[in-house]
Amino acid sequence: MPPKPKSPAKGKKGKLSKAEKERLKKEELERKEKEEEDARLKAEQEEKDRLERERLEREERERIEAAESQRYTAESQDLLSLLEGNRNALVTLLEDRKQKAQWLRFMKCDGSPDPTVNAEINTYINLWKEDESRNDLDAVLKESNQTLDLINELQQYLEAADNIDLTDGEVLRYEETIVELEDLLHAKQDAATFELLKGATYQADSESGNLQLVNGNECMLFMVWGNLTKNPRFKSYEFEKSKLSFELPKQLALSDVAVRFIQTKYDHYSHRCRTFSLKKKKKKTSVLEVVELPEEEKQNGEEPKGGEAGEAVEEDKKEVEGDAKETEEKKDEDTAEVVGEAAGENDEKTDEKQGSAEAAGATEGEAAEGGGDEDGDEDDDDEMNEFEDEDTVDLRAYQVLGGVLNFDLLALPPQPKQVKGWIMTQVTSSELQRVPYPAINDAPKLGQTLSGTITMGQTLDPKAVANAAAAAEALGAPPLGIKFKLPDNVLYSEEPQLVYWSEQGKHWRLDGFTDISFDEAEKTISFKTINFGQIACIQDKHINMPFQSWELKPLGANHVKLTIVAAILEVEIEIKEELCCFHLSAESDPKPSLDSIINKWMPPQELIKTMRAAGVNVFPERDSKKYVNITEKDEVTEETVYQQMALTASNFAYSWSKWNCEASPEKIVMLGAEKLDGTQVTEDAWSLLLMRKDRCFKLKMSEQDEEFSEVYAEGTQFHADLYHMVLELSSDAGRERINTDFRFADAVNQILSATKVVTYS
Repeated sequence: MPPKPKSPAKGKKGKLSKAEKERLKKEELERKEKEEEDARLKAEQEEKDRLERERLEREERERIEAAESQRYTAESQDLLSLLEGNRNALVTLLEDRKQKAQWLRFMKCDGSPDPTVNAEINTYINLWKEDESRNDLDAVLKESNQTLDLINELQQYLEAADNIDLTDGEVLRYEETIVELEDLLHAKQDAATFELLKGATYQADSESGNLQLVNGNECMLFMVWGNLTKNPRFKSYEFEKSKLSFELPKQLALSDVAVRFIQTKYDHYSHRCRTFSLKKKKKKTSVLEVVELPEEEKQNGEEPKGGEAGEAVEEDKKEVEGDAKETEEKKDEDTAEVVGEAAGENDEKTDEKQGSAEAAGATEGEAAEGGGDEDGDEDDDDEMNEFEDEDTVDLRAYQVLGGVLNFDLLALPPQPKQVKGWIMTQVTSSELQRVPYPAINDAPKLGQTLSGTITMGQTLDPKAVANAAAAAEALGAPPLGIKFKLPDNVLYSEEPQLVYWSEQGKHWRLDGFTDISFDEAEKTISFKTINFGQIACIQDKHINMPFQSWELKPLGANHVKLTIVAAILEVEIEIKEELCCFHLSAESDPKPSLDSIINKWMPPQELIKTMRAAGVNVFPERDSKKYVNITEKDEVTEETVYQQMALTASNFAYSWSKWNCEASPEKIVMLGAEKLDGTQVTEDAWSLLLMRKDRCFKLKMSEQDEEFSEVYAEGTQFHADLYHMVLELSSDAGRERINTDFRFADAVNQILSATKVVTYS
């Protein structure tokens, strides 16, 4: 066989020819060019798609923004029209009531002066001051009722100053007139006491031989004891009618002295104190006005995608008139007057007290509610605290409860004596004389022994008490013992603290008391003191703050109930039409002290005053945030929310939310649910609502979620205000009921603004 040809070695390739290399290179270049062209075409197509998508998104966003802006404009104008209508109706109502009050005053023809007319009130003051024929106690007690009515009428005008457009001059004049009337009343009380003491022998008690008299009216109670017998064994005496008793040291039991107590339901001293009120500051609210947001705000990430979202339009801050103020007629048959009810105003206003020459130390003041300038408040505090010590009571933090006990040691005038058919009386002073105790020379030393024995919120040191008593005995002027019963119609939620009025400093003080004992069951307090003058009990203004929770629930058309779970009490305020009444919740323990104010229907501002006077203070003042830890919110937003809650209160329930603390100050979060009957709102019926100055919307999250989120609820829209958001969330029946009476809306607004539940819960 012929030999086989040799095969090439395994693993080796033959060399490519030059032509093959050129061909392969050309193919690779063509492939790369094709890939680059495909990539370029793809990029061009993607860019076209992106531009088209952005165009469509921009057109959709512009459509949404236009629709949202149009809806915002319509909603804003709709709300403004509603508020303007309510405001005009309130102004008309105020004017009608004012004219009616003036007509009723004119038709009374009882000789009572108009305290706002200088000529009339000055004539009244001068005539009573100069008329010594009416200085007997019965006449003074009778006349004092009219004087107190005049004082109350002026105070009500001052509280309604914003409603009736009082000038600064008128405010100052009314304040000075109040002080003049108060001083005149005090002078007449002294004159009546002097007339009584001059003839003490004729009214002496047959058993003891001493003067023992109790007389009074619905506003004050006179208790006078005259030492006619000077019995060295005398130690104490009790006025049984008032459950007030006192103990005299031996040297006074042997002296020609009388002891007078005047227990008043009113307080004519606190308003003269520099810490009673803050300087008046004008409050500003906002008007809803349609404006265009900056472009960056339109794309701030909060825009919902699709047709459900809308562009919010910024609310311009401006001073407005707000809701109108409403007044009430005083129900006293003897006096017709106007009580201004301020819609949108926070809480009850206290009088501006700038003091006259007779009330030095008093400063300008106002209602301590509503927003104010922080720096201004701090300046006020610096001025008020400049001359104060630890024993001076801050009336921004504490309030006098239960009236004032006036306690005086008086010189007993020489008594008439019958000599051979003649009645002879030694003529001495023609005025009431107060006996200094201790003696003037020893007073500073004795005062020092009893000072600083108790500080605010603390209990007495037994060792300090013993030392003070021993020092007083060494000076020969031991303290006097007093025991009196606190008013039955005032609730003391903690042990009351005793204070006395310093006429020199124009303030209440804590020092000067020893052996203080409070019997909670009997509601009596006993103590020893050398301080004659005015004595009172004080309580922390903010003892019920902050609130634990709150709920505003409809009970029917123009009928709601606000429940506040406060720190001490669970309070219910029922509002029907334009009147309100106070209740304790069914779960609360009975409070007999509050029986006199429960279920009593009255206008909002009168209810606020009544509850405060009874010791139920759930109404923060302008500077209360300095004494209470709160969730501070933008004041304009807060006031706007109260205003619109009032408009929708007949069909929509609102409640406290724990997430309100998590939201920033310019945002308010609360629970809301439609409720057309008085039953309890179920847990799953509540929705979380978020309110800002420029928009309101329903949140997707619930109260039970673990983290806070501002994602809006699907199927809902942004709205210009709470009012229109509630309209969206309401049924047809609910929307029919939402048109509430303007007086009802005003009353609800006043109560919400006074309690400030959004920030104090």
